[in-house]
Amino acid sequence: MAAPDQIQCPDEPSQEKLIDRIDKVIPSDLRLLDDSVAEIVVLIKRIAGWDDVEHIDLALHEALANAMTHGNGCDSSKSVRVSVALEENRGLLVVVKDEGSGFEPSQLATPLGGQDRLASHGRGIFLISHLTDDVHFKFDEGTAVYMRWRTSAKRRI
Repeated sequence: MAAPDQIQCPDEPSQEKLIDRIDKVIPSDLRLLDDSVAEIVVLIKRIAGWDDVEHIDLALHEALANAMTHGNGCDSSKSVRVSVALEENRGLLVVVKDEGSGFEPSQLATPLGGQDRLASHGRGIFLISHLTDDVHFKFDEGTAVYMRWRTSAKRRI
């Protein structure tokens, strides 16, 4: 898995404007999901000074669950890396990267209609896209989900 400083993306924070960064590697064990999200959200509150982190919490939970389940197949020998960067004047960037083979975002069904509306799964990427200011994916030696929040203002759904 690429090291956090090797996760490159056009939305990656510039080093001269970087305020703080958190990197955490988590085995793909769903029993670790809730505690890992809670720990990262506490760190985000501390470094970013944001109180309204409910949307960050939910988006991170969905991205991490997808990475563990779909990306790494709940194989605890595989890891998910979570990188959080707070950048001056650009807000918060959270990257969740798994070791999986990826997926085609345009092929995801919408959970708003038809049979998918009643499904017990399949809403993660949809939720993430509505809880962030920007989300995009990179498929290189795994799948990386880039989620950005530009301000601490509450999001809308």
